[in-house]
Amino acid sequence: MALGGLVVGTAMTEMGASPAVWGFVLVSALVWPHIAFLHARHSRDSHRAEHANLQIDALIIGSWIPVMHFCALPSIALLAISIADRNHTATRDGWLQSLVATLLAAALVALLLRPVPDWEASLAVQLSMLPLLLLHSVFSSWSTRQLVRKLARQNVKLQVLSRIDPLTTLYSRDYWWQKARAALRDYRQTQASACLLIVDIDHFKRINDSFGHTVGDEVLQAIGLTIRHCLRSHDAAGRYGGDEFAVLCMHTQLDDAYAVALRIRNQLSQLRVREHPQLRVSASIGVAAADPSFLSVKDWINAADSALYSAKDAGRDQVIPAAPLMAGSAPARAGTGSDADPDTGSDTGPDTRDSRPTHQPEPDDTLI
Repeated sequence: MALGGLVVGTAMTEMGASPAVWGFVLVSALVWPHIAFLHARHSRDSHRAEHANLQIDALIIGSWIPVMHFCALPSIALLAISIADRNHTATRDGWLQSLVATLLAAALVALLLRPVPDWEASLAVQLSMLPLLLLHSVFSSWSTRQLVRKLARQNVKLQVLSRIDPLTTLYSRDYWWQKARAALRDYRQTQASACLLIVDIDHFKRINDSFGHTVGDEVLQAIGLTIRHCLRSHDAAGRYGGDEFAVLCMHTQLDDAYAVALRIRNQLSQLRVREHPQLRVSASIGVAAADPSFLSVKDWINAADSALYSAKDAGRDQVIPAAPLMAGSAPARAGTGSDADPDTGSDTGPDTRDSRPTHQPEPDDTLI
């Protein structure tokens, strides 16, 4: 506003202006910006206050145009900069409202002062425009660059959030599935060994029913942290379902993956909740190595699931590796036997209270 007032003042010097007009220009260029700043800063609704300030700015710039006797070059420059600034604020239809306010103010002041149009701009007026044009261009470039950087940082945060399950801090299902698909593709192309662990928390529904879902969430958080601490640098763990987790062991043979699974099982059995010391956690884990017969990650998961159900049939709190498959055979899911209820010691059959979510087919999963 001050640099715009410089342009208007230079034009007024050549054309002559009354003291009242000079006073208006000086107040609007030098005093009003500080009033607008204090208005926006101390207002309860700063967004609405700044929107009102922008409309007053537009009225001021519109009134400057007839004061300069409609001198074409500075009038067009001030009008263009005003519209660009309003568009930069990203307020909906703000530039259109400002344009209407600018033209309305120009028409009213023209009716009041009835200036004689002087379209040509002298060299002094043209030179007075240079600071405004240069500074506005530099500021616009800097502001746009800052906005792009901020947007880039936010995009990175969004990417991280999309990869992480917020409760357990493990990988989300979709992102873990992508890593599993890449691992299976590498195995088929380079024979890089990999193993898959499916970890199912035993009777987790009982924890929610007995202690509440808040405690259940705390347990899931602790489980996620425990699994992370049990992994090596090249392993990847994700939350596969409500109380079900998947671990991808890269460059690992079945024996080493079995050792990782045992470490997870043992560490989970030591979990304690301070407010509920009687609460115990155990897990059944199925382990499956990558096999040439697996055409998709779903086949790989089915093999680990088959071993997992064998672990549950064996009394839970077990780690069972999947038997190697013959080429061309399809992995079958186990779980047809009976479960021994650890609370009663009786043979109760399959525990329907600890039901696990049905695995939904993932899109675009088959390897090409």
